[in-house]
Amino acid sequence: MVDKTDRHAPGQLGGQADAEQSRGGDDLFADALMDDLFAEARDCRPAEVPVHLEQSIIREAVAIQAARAAAVQSQGADWAKGRTERGITGLMAQLRGVIAAIGGWPALGGLATASAAGLWIGLAPPSFIPDPVALAGIDLSASDLPDDSYDLALVLSEETE
Repeated sequence: MVDKTDRHAPGQLGGQADAEQSRGGDDLFADALMDDLFAEARDCRPAEVPVHLEQSIIREAVAIQAARAAAVQSQGADWAKGRTERGITGLMAQLRGVIAAIGGWPALGGLATASAAGLWIGLAPPSFIPDPVALAGIDLSASDLPDDSYDLALVLSEETE
């Protein structure tokens, strides 16, 4: 079957002929060049970074990290000072400190979501997860329970007498 572009439908010519028909010769030549470039890149070792350049990059990174840490600490101190001036102390201040230590409200939201998902999976596990009650070795069957509620009432009444 030939379409409007005078190309055969895939699968009629078979294998390599399909690939050559669907892609021009220029594409195949470009693929061969790319294969050669990738082979050359695999054999090549990466260029060595001069030691002084590497040391200057590390020094600059350490300086930037120290500056950011100082900025975060000063913001935290300013924030805490502002809260105590407004009268937020005690339990609320500690709660805000815990939330800040966790990572703020976004992290607390993620923690709540993960907790809810864990509870849900624990209460109603999917069929491919084994039942945790069976894994614990607890066997509940109909023979473990009394046949009639009257029997249970009788046992309980005898114990209370």
